[in-house]
Amino acid sequence: MGISADPWAASPGFDDSTWVVRDAKSSIEEVPEPEGQGRGRPDRAQAQNSHDATPPAQGDHRRYAWFRMHLQLAPNHGPVALLIEMPVSQSTTLGVNQTGPGVDVFANGQLVKPEGPHGDAPQHYQQITRLYNLNVPASETSLTLVVRTLYIPFGYGTYTNFFAERTLRLGEPSDLEPHLALWSMNTLLQRLPRVVYSVLLIVLGGFLLALFVAQKGHSEYLWLALHELVQAPIAFIELSGSSAHLDSLWYAAIVLQLVAVSAYLFFEFLVSFLSLPRRWYIRWLRYTAPVLALVAPVLLLVGHSTAIGVLLAVVFLLSFFWMVGWLLFIFSTLIKATMRHNYEAGLLLIPLALSLVGTIEPMVTASMSSWTGQEVRSPFTIMAGPIPIHIASIADFTGILAIVVIIFGRFLRIQRDRERVTSELEAARNVQELMIPREKLATPGFEVESIYTPANEVGGDFFHVQMAANGGMLVVIGDVAGKGLKAAMNVSMLMGALRGTKEHSPAKILKSLNGVLTGSDSFTTCMAAWFGTNGEVLLANAGHLPPYLNSQEVAVPGDLPLGVVPDVNYEEVALYLHPGDRLLLLSDGVVEARRPSGELFGFDRVHNLSNQSVFYIADAAKAFGQEDDITVLTVRRLAQTMAA
Repeated sequence: MGISADPWAASPGFDDSTWVVRDAKSSIEEVPEPEGQGRGRPDRAQAQNSHDATPPAQGDHRRYAWFRMHLQLAPNHGPVALLIEMPVSQSTTLGVNQTGPGVDVFANGQLVKPEGPHGDAPQHYQQITRLYNLNVPASETSLTLVVRTLYIPFGYGTYTNFFAERTLRLGEPSDLEPHLALWSMNTLLQRLPRVVYSVLLIVLGGFLLALFVAQKGHSEYLWLALHELVQAPIAFIELSGSSAHLDSLWYAAIVLQLVAVSAYLFFEFLVSFLSLPRRWYIRWLRYTAPVLALVAPVLLLVGHSTAIGVLLAVVFLLSFFWMVGWLLFIFSTLIKATMRHNYEAGLLLIPLALSLVGTIEPMVTASMSSWTGQEVRSPFTIMAGPIPIHIASIADFTGILAIVVIIFGRFLRIQRDRERVTSELEAARNVQELMIPREKLATPGFEVESIYTPANEVGGDFFHVQMAANGGMLVVIGDVAGKGLKAAMNVSMLMGALRGTKEHSPAKILKSLNGVLTGSDSFTTCMAAWFGTNGEVLLANAGHLPPYLNSQEVAVPGDLPLGVVPDVNYEEVALYLHPGDRLLLLSDGVVEARRPSGELFGFDRVHNLSNQSVFYIADAAKAFGQEDDITVLTVRRLAQTMAA
């Protein structure tokens, strides 16, 4: 072999008598550069006889490592082919041209294009095992086989490891094709765990999206689903790139971009998953993340101008610092959460630690192989028959298992919480049904109509109708702030206090109810009305909506709601009901009914409908767009009250 920039080194007539001889079965010793420069070009006659009138690669001044072999073929031989077989790597990490630069093959001075995908431009694709049909006529028994690769004197892809990383087989194509098929099968088996992992990621991502739709308050499901779905295509892209179906530059750009995006999505997932406060380092990672979106576009524009090269260096440097910050944030956050007995964080920490080892280990192994010239096998790879299981694959499947365990645990916890809340709401609803009258009460001298429609299973509205021994009637209507169990408990306390009262004064009744709620961390709007047998009505208001008398709004002072401050004195207002007059009381759920467009039901509609039945008013508000509990109550004075 020799080292030369002379393109005539591919010619059969090139004088290689001073070149050194090396064993092509393992890593070779270095070749002294002066000794390997060659001894001259063939003369014109030799060039014409050897079909080399024009040297290959004119104008190419790069130095190459040349491997020249002089072979004697049998007379009337059959077709001759060369198979350059690449090793089947056990690494599952991203790698482009893992065995260094590509090769060019010359048979008797003629450049030979390989078979297989994109054989017309193999230098743009990742190296694979390829078959070269040498097209040597049966009449030619002398074959000068020349293989060249870029001269890299040390480090990654050094020429001394050329044969350690390749096996050259010469023979008939039919004899070499089984070797090619076996290599393709081994490569597929080597990638199989990653492909299975990607399929599982798609399934898991779809399941997480369904969980997010079912539980919209849990944004961590959305971030994690996007993270899994962004990672899912990587194995298929790696398979396409490693089989030379995808351009190496596109392969690297797409995979690096997907990795960068998935890292950002996992960052957002962790922030949401652990409900982290928005500290400065979280804001820094979030606001500097857009630089990651430039990785693929800038990489694909490499070579167009010097400015693009500078931009690429800047983007990759900033992305590197972002990823370092990301690693520090992810591991420190998960370790802190685990130390605080957050076992879900501990489950996530295990696959991340394995992934870090699985990323670093192949790099170390490849470097050792490159420097020593001997194949260094991964100590973290086990064989499941013909399928290698690398630690990175173990980390992948451990990550899926951890996510499934976390989701299953959260599902059981949410189910228990829902069952508990459902039982509590059921108990509160039963209490509320006992407290709020569902059947029409006997109200001599008055006609009372009421309807109550809660917005949720347990509402915060209430009303109370109670006849007195002297023929008068007490009516109280109110709205407890909030919904659910807490509101129901406050309603229960108020209804219990009302049922035990003998008081007829609305102001004193509100003062008493205010004392019940003081210190309960809640407030209630309420209106109390006393209907005398002579038609006189006394009203007191604690921040509730004003009533309507025969479609006219009654001005009642709106004092503080119940439970805001202690010792509130409420003002009473008197009015008179003639026989046939009707007083309308309602909660703010009627006024605040809202259409999807945002339009409110409003006081004007209440005024226009105030002479309608309670059922008509409630149905109109509900059809408009109920958002709160709806309570409507009317009291009409009957004529026989005069006789009484």
